[in-house]
Amino acid sequence: MISEKFLSLLGLCQKAGKMLSGTVQCEGAIRSGKVFLLILSHEASEATRDNFTYMCKTRNINIIILGTKHELGSAIGKGSRTVLAVTDKGFKELFLKEYNKIRHGGDDNGKN
Repeated sequence: MISEKFLSLLGLCQKAGKMLSGTVQCEGAIRSGKVFLLILSHEASEATRDNFTYMCKTRNINIIILGTKHELGSAIGKGSRTVLAVTDKGFKELFLKEYNKIRHGGDDNGKN
């Protein structure tokens, strides 16, 4: 389940201009080397998931699969979004830290 803190981080990242959304825009940014983290809705189609997973694996980009299309879009002040791309290393680290807390029950035991 997606946390309120994760959703808030999405909005903050969008306001800071460090996030792209939408399939076409994110694909182009991945190909040009501007993406540090990809966030994919768990509602993404298998083809979309496979395509982005392949692109990110070949470029060593982390992927988080979390949330509904509506949750992701609402968090950044837009309509439904399947894919979000983070273009800042600092935000990438914040998202990964929060994602680990979500996956491991809210306690990161002091780890990053």
